[in-house]
Amino acid sequence: MIIEVREIVVIHELCRACGLCEKECPTDAIEVEDSTKIDEKNCVRCGLCVEVCPFDAILLGRAICELPKGSYRIEVLTERPEVGVRISESKCVGCQACSSSCPVEALSGSKGPLPKLDVDRCIGCLECVRTCPSRAIEPVGDSGDENARNSDR
Repeated sequence: MIIEVREIVVIHELCRACGLCEKECPTDAIEVEDSTKIDEKNCVRCGLCVEVCPFDAILLGRAICELPKGSYRIEVLTERPEVGVRISESKCVGCQACSSSCPVEALSGSKGPLPKLDVDRCIGCLECVRTCPSRAIEPVGDSGDENARNSDR
């Protein structure tokens, strides 16, 4: 079995503690003192910190893990992948768990109807995908196709 995980890596030797990444982080997962520290529990691996770092001190990568051997490799991505989400109207139960979990409020609505997705606000962190109990939200990506990022209504 292969599992793919997004990873954020800080190269402390390159970090100049400018604080741009801390200001950009939508979940307040970054603290800058002498260097950048990322709180793994709060980081949604959206890659916004990677984009704003003028010193290339923060890298976004994919850790490809092969189980059960436990071996893995990390592929460094040169830019934040274009990832969005699609909401399946037929699977959505209207619980709005996705809206509550979205760190940038790209999903909104009230219990019952399908949540509304603001594709311009969506940062592709996929927190809504992880939170959705009915698996009605699925990632779409790398194509940048705006139609693919909208719901299937």
